[in-house]
Amino acid sequence: MDFVFDIDKAVAAAAYLTKRSGGRISAFVLLKMMYAAEREALARWHRTISGDSFVSMKKGPVPSRTYNLIKGEVLGTNSDMEKWSRYFSPRQGADIRLIADPDFDFLSDREIEILEKSAVEIEDLIKSRGLVANILHERWPEWREPEDLGRGAVPLSLEAILAEVVEDDGEVERVVSEIRAVNSAKAALQVNGA
Repeated sequence: MDFVFDIDKAVAAAAYLTKRSGGRISAFVLLKMMYAAEREALARWHRTISGDSFVSMKKGPVPSRTYNLIKGEVLGTNSDMEKWSRYFSPRQGADIRLIADPDFDFLSDREIEILEKSAVEIEDLIKSRGLVANILHERWPEWREPEDLGRGAVPLSLEAILAEVVEDDGEVERVVSEIRAVNSAKAALQVNGA
């Protein structure tokens, strides 16, 4: 794990995107909007919004923990699942529904700006092109076809994403080292209760 997952930020980001879509959103669309925002944050600030990890799936990359929360595949007694369930309905067909507003103050103004930009980008692609999975595979070259490896999902490494979003290839290794050092310190602080 390269980042420390922050359930409060993940809930706030997903809720922001769901609320701007009228309170109900396709899980597919939400995951694409969230991945686009996380990828943009990584490109700009060398960190993600929620600290989620990513996987390549048949229809493109997704934030892994958020996807598992949407599917209800995190143990119900897990604090992340309990928190997620306070704000989102269980999946109803392809959609999820926002049932309560979380604290949006977990998101900075610049994170909201990126979420908004990503939402508009994905919505515009859907309006102009319809099914967007193949288009996003081209836009996000870090995506790998998991079926080629005989799997349903393949972890996306931080290096693979950064190689596509950081302009200087020599910078990727430095950025990865910096990210891992910062997040190792964050994880240690969480374990020590600080």
